[in-house]
Amino acid sequence: MACSRMREYTNTMNESLQLLSSLHFSSKKNKYRRVPEYALPKNKFTDSTANGLTKAIIEWLSLNGCYAVRVSSAGRYLPGSKKFIPSTTKKGTADIHAVINGRHVSIEVKVGRDRMSADQIKTKQDIERAGGLFFVAHSFEGFLFFYNQTINSNGNCTSI
Repeated sequence: MACSRMREYTNTMNESLQLLSSLHFSSKKNKYRRVPEYALPKNKFTDSTANGLTKAIIEWLSLNGCYAVRVSSAGRYLPGSKKFIPSTTKKGTADIHAVINGRHVSIEVKVGRDRMSADQIKTKQDIERAGGLFFVAHSFEGFLFFYNQTINSNGNCTSI
């Protein structure tokens, strides 16, 4: 990517995360009306890690009246018995499950060189065949583009 195009992408990316931070802070001000504005902590969002991008997407959807939940597919280790209990979540399940305008949307978060597995590709096909939407989010900016083009064009969860 050319240097000027990378700078444009970075600026846009920063603007989208700043928009999220601003919406989040406005929501806090409305929720805690008796707390002085200077006393409310300002959250910073990032999309440079999978965890940060997942949190940002869930927060955006929640702030806009949609239902969104993070799905954990990791097993767990029990130190007392020294046993690993595998997850009961189906292989290939997306990182975020959401309901937007009454429609199921699965969002798989991939940052950096991370790519979808064969199980995730099959899950994507199954969800789309059933009438749901499946989106692979590589950045918050990309997610916002998807949201505005696919979701918002059909009427959003709440008025933004």
